[in-house]
Amino acid sequence: MAPEEIGPDREFVRRYHVHYDVRDELVVEGEQRRKIGYRVRLWGVLPRGGLLPADAAESPFAQELVAFAEQVVPGERGGAVVEIEPPAPALYDSRVVEGADEIALDIRLVHAGLGDLPAGPAEERCLKAIRKALERFGAPQRD
Repeated sequence: MAPEEIGPDREFVRRYHVHYDVRDELVVEGEQRRKIGYRVRLWGVLPRGGLLPADAAESPFAQELVAFAEQVVPGERGGAVVEIEPPAPALYDSRVVEGADEIALDIRLVHAGLGDLPAGPAEERCLKAIRKALERFGAPQRD
């Protein structure tokens, strides 16, 4: 990508303190847990303006966060199913800006196929591509 193509997304990440964490997507059966993929949760600090939790998921900012998520998902998924889940109607206390609220959305990566198949190389490659894109835009990982 040329620098001018990266500019607006890098500015979005900077302005809204976009960061992410990665969790395993698990299926729990009794006492057994099986990893079937990953969840990349994108977090963004809401602009000042006093949104209510019920309004957060439908806000223009949430729509911008979804559009940003679409930019980091690779076109070539190699057998992984990628779902960008809509933001929940919830606000979270920011871990990066004191006194601010954040919203979150999940990018879910699972194996393409029937049932809850174990995660494999396709999901790992897709996760690596998402991390690389987020790094390119300047979004830090926070766990």
